[in-house]
Amino acid sequence: MPAHDAIVEQWLAMSHPDLINHVRRLVRGASRPSPVWTAVAAHPVLVARVRGILSALHAQMADHRDHAMWTLWITNARHALTTPPPAPARPDTPPPEDVSPSTRLTAGSATPAATPSHRPTAVTPVTFRAPGHPAAM
Repeated sequence: MPAHDAIVEQWLAMSHPDLINHVRRLVRGASRPSPVWTAVAAHPVLVARVRGILSALHAQMADHRDHAMWTLWITNARHALTTPPPAPARPDTPPPEDVSPSTRLTAGSATPAATPSHRPTAVTPVTFRAPGHPAAM
């Protein structure tokens, strides 16, 4: 990830219009989140600038013909900025064991699932009449 840290340093040194262009290029057409977003998310100042740029970009694309795609791409970028990176798996931890039921149910055993999950209730019928007609009881 050192290359991504270099990108973060470059983005910090950029002027605002240049940063907007770089963020726009990275967001555009990105169906999968880039690993650059996790490096950007680690820097609090840069992540705040990028979030502001994403909000401005979303507002600019409101009247664009590809508004739906831009919204999807911007949402993916925002999600990548807020989602913490997955923790690396430690080699000293054992893999999770296969969970299997300790006892098998036989066909003759009664289970709570065999009873109905809802009980029928008596519902009185309701008759709707036009206004002015007396209700017959």
